[in-house]
This record gives sequence, structure tokens and C-alpha cells, in this order.
Amino acid sequence: MIKIILKKEINKLGKKNDEIIVKSGYALNYLIPNNYAVIANKSEVKKKNEIIKQKKEKKKFLIKKSNKYIKLLKNINIIFYVKSKKSGKIFGSISKKDIKKKLEYNNIFINDNNIYIKNKKIIKTGDYKIKIKFLKNLKTFFKIRVLEKN
Repeated sequence: MIKIILKKEINKLGKKNDEIIVKSGYALNYLIPNNYAVIANKSEVKKKNEIIKQKKEKKKFLIKKSNKYIKLLKNINIIFYVKSKKSGKIFGSISKKDIKKKLEYNNIFINDNNIYIKNKKIIKTGDYKIKIKFLKNLKTFFKIRVLEKN
């Protein structure tokens, strides 16, 4: 039997960074040569613990930054002035990138992949609820208004 650290999640064995004990032949002939695991010696355990610590610190930083943006988004008022037809349909569309630019103007820097518009693009005048997803369980909504330019 040998103690290893998994480098990837393996069904019925464990998740990434789990320290487990397996039969020596399985580890030495399959898991280690296929880069699924490493032997759990002192240096590898120390390396694994350092990586986990850095990930926790990064997540803590991202949560703090995301909460700051959530507070700012509650008080934000974004208005787009566009040319439109009588039916309310606008010429062109408003996309994630357009919303991102307006947010950046207000010192809110968010990747446009984290912005969710119900139908991908806005093509009519009116009020819209936009979702921003920061982390897996951390999201918020804010409103934008699309008005006809006189």
C-alpha cells in the first residue's frame, strides 16, 4: 500500500488534492504514469497545502471584491439612449460589451462573460434586469433603462 495525492478527480477514488492510500501496483503502474497522482512525500504534501492556501486566499479576495461591486450595483443607474422605430425596436442592439463599457465608466470592472442578458442582446426600448454572476453562489441583479433618443 502507498499514500498518494490525486492530481485529478477520479470516480470512486477521490477528488483533486485528496490524500489516499491505494495498492502500490495501481499507483506505480497506472495512476502516477498517467499523471493522475503523485506519491505523497513531504515536499508534495507541502506543495499541495500551499496551493490550497493560495486558492483560499484568492477566493477570499474575490468575495471581498465581488461584495464591493454588489453594493455599487445596487445604487447604479444605467441608461442607454438609442434611436428606435415606432414599435420600440432599436436600430442595432445592446450587448454585454456595451453594458461592460457603461459599468467601467462607473469604476466597476467585470468580465463580460459574467454578465447575463435574458435574450443575449437587447433589441427594444424599456427596462431590463441584468444578472451578474461573480462566483458560483455569488450573484446580483441590476437594472438598465433603454430610452429613445429625441
